[in-house]
Amino acid sequence: MAAGSMEERDGDLVSAVRRAPVHHVVARRDGAGLELLRVPLVGRGEALPVFSAGWAARGYLFAEAPGGGWHVRACSPEEMISLLSGSGAGVGWVALDPVPGRGGTGAPNVMPRENFLDYLRCLGAPALPLVEPLSGHRRDAAR
Repeated sequence: MAAGSMEERDGDLVSAVRRAPVHHVVARRDGAGLELLRVPLVGRGEALPVFSAGWAARGYLFAEAPGGGWHVRACSPEEMISLLSGSGAGVGWVALDPVPGRGGTGAPNVMPRENFLDYLRCLGAPALPLVEPLSGHRRDAAR
């Protein structure tokens, strides 16, 4: 069921469980495990480029061509939290959907790593059903 859609439970319209979005990173295997691509962020150190679509991540990888062995990895919110706590723990910033050739400065949204982790944790939390009917609509009220 799509995010924001409604379903009927016990005669009441309630919010349906939403699907968590998948994010994409550019990564490669090295001797220590998984290495995540990082880009310089002027005046702030390094940022982890994160993409909302696989095609955008592949386009970035193709345009930047950082060398051999890099690939696009799709991650659930739980996987992304794990990556940012492991191999990405040293990065201070996340650049969402950066533009190739401009480092992290071409990203429409750059945020501190901790803020992005908070966002991911919220995505992984279960959606709570509404406890009251929406707008007073009940199945038996329409009859």
